[in-house]
Amino acid sequence: MRKLFIMLVLSLVFSACVPLTATRYLMPDSKDSARFNNVTIEKSITPFHFGTNYPNQQFAALKQRLDTALRATKTNVFLIIKNDSIIYQHLSEGTDLADKQPSFSMVKSFVGTLVGIAVDRDQIASTNDLVIKYLPDLAKNDERFKRLTIQHVLDMKSGFDINERAFNPFSRIVRMYYGADLKRMVRNLKMKHEPNTVFEYQSINTQVLAMILEKATGKKLQVLLQEDLWKPLGTESEALWSLDNENNVKAFCCMYATALDFAKFGRLYLNGGNWQGKQIISKKWIDLTTHPDTLTKNRYKNQMWSGRNYRYVENPTDKQLVYDYKAQGMFNQSIYVNPQNKVIIVRLGGRQKQVNFHSFVREIGRSIKP
Repeated sequence: MRKLFIMLVLSLVFSACVPLTATRYLMPDSKDSARFNNVTIEKSITPFHFGTNYPNQQFAALKQRLDTALRATKTNVFLIIKNDSIIYQHLSEGTDLADKQPSFSMVKSFVGTLVGIAVDRDQIASTNDLVIKYLPDLAKNDERFKRLTIQHVLDMKSGFDINERAFNPFSRIVRMYYGADLKRMVRNLKMKHEPNTVFEYQSINTQVLAMILEKATGKKLQVLLQEDLWKPLGTESEALWSLDNENNVKAFCCMYATALDFAKFGRLYLNGGNWQGKQIISKKWIDLTTHPDTLTKNRYKNQMWSGRNYRYVENPTDKQLVYDYKAQGMFNQSIYVNPQNKVIIVRLGGRQKQVNFHSFVREIGRSIKP
């Protein structure tokens, strides 16, 4: 009886303790939606459907190349959309286009966009507002919080004292992923750098933005996503968003949705924040976020990544600046947008060491002519 009791206690501890859960599963994967509690993000009542334009002789060479290149690369879905039509589609064996795929950190860009919408509506006066205007208790943790702005947090230049790369069951980033109380982690934040001096990719920044949004709007983050983005974007399917052990949304990761619905986020940016005639977010915010003149040398702005290697190309009248940008996540998840070529590429799948998918997607996007 005693042994049974001990085994029961150990079983409960093992299932409840975040480090032990992390040890049990360790590496995140596409099955994690079933391991966490999730909140449902309702789909649109007026869904938008991309057209189909394949097979098409114009893109025959591209199809042949991709069919070969994507074989055995752990790519679940690879979609190319041009002028609102799907011109290429790759699905791994056993994968359906309606399957929900993990966003990992791609969802950070959704949260950054929600900040832009809140600024548009004057719910947040300015991204130059101090973080402690919304989260005043942080001021007692470190005097440098008195100089930390929302813009610093958006651009991953906060200076927080947290190591994103410490991948072990007791590290804060692993605890964040596997269910630790995220609001408590934010409340206990310290600083290691003066704000706006060092770019350091830290997922806790997005969780801070989530708390600011909830304080500024009086709504839960999942409600903001549903009301301000997911439904307005004509999504065809519900999404899932994972919760921590205290039922806080994991703002920095862990949304599960279809590739087609992820692509609609790219379409919003491609169209300057306009969706079917309605301005979801101001063109000013989109331009500020995506234009290379406003991107830092770290290629990051407002929770979005830029493409690399900006270049000028000649046209008959003058020089045109070529640029692209993306939401990206762990294991090379990507919602890539090339505004010059009117191309959106969504790549979702597992880690593939032999292929640098971020470079590969960028090269493909730039090769498809307007």
